[in-house]
Amino acid sequence: MADFDPHEAEVAAWMQQFARVEDRERRLPDAASIWVKAKLLQSAAAAERAVLPITRTQIVAYVVIAACWAGLLNWKWPVLSAWFRSLTPTHVILGAAGAETAASLSATFFAVLVALASATLMLAFHTILAEE
Repeated sequence: MADFDPHEAEVAAWMQQFARVEDRERRLPDAASIWVKAKLLQSAAAAERAVLPITRTQIVAYVVIAACWAGLLNWKWPVLSAWFRSLTPTHVILGAAGAETAASLSATFFAVLVALASATLMLAFHTILAEE
């Protein structure tokens, strides 16, 4: 009986026990859940691609609005600067705070000011509401 090893049964039992040991830290997820996650990522990527032109347009709008504000301030800066300097307590009390400066601000300036303020608010509200 040279074929018989006395420890063969013990080794076989140990090997079967070793084969049942889970060597992974986590079990693999179900294939259906992997498929669902892949579909969700695919739809999220598609939504991001769809929103990209709107985002770019919004950035361009911010740049245009900022350039318009810079142009408006540059156009009337000497008058606005003089008006700001005249806002001292003495001028306010005497009631002469910028009377001559206010006269040099045209109706066009105020119309552009109102239009730019409205455009800025609309763009800001659009940005806030688009995130929700």
